[in-house]
Amino acid sequence: MASPDDDQGSAEIAVATPLLLLLMLFVIQTALWAHGDHLAAAIARQSAEAARTADAAGGQAGAEAVADQLGGSLLVERSVTVERGETEVRAVVEARVTSLIPGLTWPVRQELSVPVERFVPPEPQTGVRP
Repeated sequence: MASPDDDQGSAEIAVATPLLLLLMLFVIQTALWAHGDHLAAAIARQSAEAARTADAAGGQAGAEAVADQLGGSLLVERSVTVERGETEVRAVVEARVTSLIPGLTWPVRQELSVPVERFVPPEPQTGVRP
């Protein structure tokens, strides 16, 4: 005769297997989020570098091209903003990472400010003899 304890292993596996699969999905999702965060940082860096030597419109166009190339299908609902001031370029990338776990959103945001590359003529020297 089988004892009532024989079914305990089946019940444990029935509970443990979905939990283990959910844990694996969470680990993979965390890795995807970290990769998406690095992609957003790379897009912000490339966008700021493109805008520091061009105007804001050229920087924005470069930003969209870089975002399409690097972001792929991992970064969805992507927004890239490039602002160029007189002394500084600011690039902001906001997106959401594709989710393996339904109902969870994984946002990423990267912001980078770099100085504008510009020519500053030297000041004339006074009182210096040749």
